[in-house]
Amino acid sequence: MFPLSIKFQAFIPKSLGKPLLSYFENTNRFRLLDNKEEFIRQLRSFNIQKHTWLPEPGSLSNYYATDNVEMFHHHGEHSTRLAINAEIDLTKIGNYSFKSEIFKHFSHLDGTMGNNNNQHSGSSHQVKAYIKRIPFYDDMPRASGEDIYIGVCNELHSDRSDEVPLDVSINNSKKHSFSDEGNDTTTIKVSASAGYPFAEPFSPNIDFELEIELFKNLTNKPIDIQVKGVHNNFPA
Repeated sequence: MFPLSIKFQAFIPKSLGKPLLSYFENTNRFRLLDNKEEFIRQLRSFNIQKHTWLPEPGSLSNYYATDNVEMFHHHGEHSTRLAINAEIDLTKIGNYSFKSEIFKHFSHLDGTMGNNNNQHSGSSHQVKAYIKRIPFYDDMPRASGEDIYIGVCNELHSDRSDEVPLDVSINNSKKHSFSDEGNDTTTIKVSASAGYPFAEPFSPNIDFELEIELFKNLTNKPIDIQVKGVHNNFPA
């Protein structure tokens, strides 16, 4: 019998963000740029893997952030703020003992591997971009008495949220009291939480709690799986 793979992941949806250039191209300062072509090239170079960008939460420091992901892409070429990966051996339903038998950790894009029983976090990305005004009355020599506007786009930084141990409980039980073949049900409760890696531990976290119930009908042999849970509607 093949194992059952269950993956939950949380991330900032692409639909909430925009390409970096769109934050600047319709502003008056952008029209006055002294290095417009170079600034456009720099901004477009940070549209990595078709990500979109959001102004960094609660910040006036010109930082933009992303951990966008395309839904249902399983090839690993994406960023995920928070994920848990469960591998269920259906033959063990009713007899699970250790969370290490269930929760796995997939490898990161850089080839490193996290610990089993830990949440998984992909890389979030941060870039600083702004338009700088140089007043004409400063000490910089120039041909005319006008302000200069220069677009500045700093190096991309990437980091992942802390991959902390999952809070897991496992309970085996007998759903049908008339069954004399032992436990037929395993209930797994797990919670996870991850913040914005460039502002931990002060950033608001994505949090979710899940309950996975697996029932093995010992007579008819079907497997019944029920999943329920709650999350904090981040970043609402």
